[in-house]
Amino acid sequence: MKYLKDCPEPGMGTWYFEIDSDGVAYRQIVIQDDGTYIASNRKHEQYHFLLAEKAIDDTEPYYTKITKKEFEEVWSNNLRTFNKEWQQIKNALPVGTKVKGYIEAFFPHGTLIHIFQHNAVGLADTHSYAEKTPSEWMYPRHEVTAIVQGYDEQNQWVILEQTQVFKNQFTG
Repeated sequence: MKYLKDCPEPGMGTWYFEIDSDGVAYRQIVIQDDGTYIASNRKHEQYHFLLAEKAIDDTEPYYTKITKKEFEEVWSNNLRTFNKEWQQIKNALPVGTKVKGYIEAFFPHGTLIHIFQHNAVGLADTHSYAEKTPSEWMYPRHEVTAIVQGYDEQNQWVILEQTQVFKNQFTG
């Protein structure tokens, strides 16, 4: 992985990226000018799940290469603000728990699932359920059930398995 920083223009904050060798972003965080964070691991009311949709060319002059340590420091400062909530989610959703939710977004990591009742983000392996799911159901807002398999501490996501997608009652 490579780590980058960018300060696009005044008022846009400082952007940090974790990218793979193809420029695909896996984690992204913005420290806004007022000191608040927007991170790719949590849904933001205005920016949804903020993650670069196109490959990032780290040779562009406006990107500054940074160390993994620098990126992780910024990332963990943000995670720390949600530690209490994260512990409550893990306590409420032990391994083996059946959950219901809906598809939020598709990331390089897999499918992000909004888990009902717990305001938690689940991560499902897209390939594990895509073959047995009609392609017209592979869209945000389609309901899913899954089983809690574990936890992704780096993103504060609930890892899901045995994911099943259902026909969306709202879109048909």
